[in-house]
Amino acid sequence: MKGLGVALPTFVPDLSFQDMVDLAVRAEELGYERFYTTESLTDTLAIDMAIALATRRILVGSFLAIIYHRHPLVAYQGAVTIGDLSGGRFVLGLGVGHGPRLQALGLNPGRPLEDMRRYVQQVKGLAAGERVYPLPRQMYLEYELGIRRPRHRLPVHIGAVGPGMAELAGEVADGAAMYMVPLSAIPVMRERVAQGARKAGRDPSQVELVLGLHLLLSDDLEKARHRARQALTYWVGLPAYNRAIRVAGFEDEARRIREAFERGDMEGIRSNISDELVDEFCAVGPPRRCLERVEAFRQAGVDAIVLMIDPVEEGRDYRQQVEHALESLARISA
Repeated sequence: MKGLGVALPTFVPDLSFQDMVDLAVRAEELGYERFYTTESLTDTLAIDMAIALATRRILVGSFLAIIYHRHPLVAYQGAVTIGDLSGGRFVLGLGVGHGPRLQALGLNPGRPLEDMRRYVQQVKGLAAGERVYPLPRQMYLEYELGIRRPRHRLPVHIGAVGPGMAELAGEVADGAAMYMVPLSAIPVMRERVAQGARKAGRDPSQVELVLGLHLLLSDDLEKARHRARQALTYWVGLPAYNRAIRVAGFEDEARRIREAFERGDMEGIRSNISDELVDEFCAVGPPRRCLERVEAFRQAGVDAIVLMIDPVEEGRDYRQQVEHALESLARISA
């Protein structure tokens, strides 16, 4: 399963933390290369720690740890711990979250690009052993208090929905973790990453492009598209993703979806997600059709894809449907 992994939504009520760990173990057994976890009112770093300790080969990552939830030192130390205990199998993915949710939590989203740049520079500085903070000198017996350094390389990826964050990733990070980026926009995002890298005197090929891609697996294409509309309703009204839809050319749909989101009208959001929009942002339908879509994103310039598996069968166990999708794709890819 070269270049293919999983991005697990950790907010699903049917998934226990043990289920998340078990799915990561199963993905590793099937040959998937990565297992990432989202952070939506959950703690991705705590979940990633459990997954890292239960696996042996698969790359584990946060997709994405919200920078406004943690001081950079806290995120850094969590990442160092997971990286050290996993033998260097951890990627710290960082995101800015969503304004409405942050504000509801009493957090100030600030200026996302500036805040992300500063956050990543501090994390990178800590990893390099720089004196990032003017901490007072303290001793414990003969030991001087200090910030732990990672034993292994600690890659830092920046969540990128639009070109601004993509360029910043090229400038200061090790990768761009893209989500809700349509197929038609991948070359643009690749070029913006390269521009950022060149601006910083870096080799663009050293900055990885990872895409989180919704997967809805079913031999019934129309049923899969229907469920995709239901699944995307959760995301497409949020400001960053609504902009992505508009930039992709779905201007009328984006406007109507935004208006429905502002009214709290979930059915209004769903009814404005067209088949064309679904196909531009997701892989839906039978396994071979989905793999063809995955390959199209690879050919467009994506280095790795992490599948966000949305169950198609209503009322069936979420974990079982995720396992079924992973096993179906693995069989065809073998």
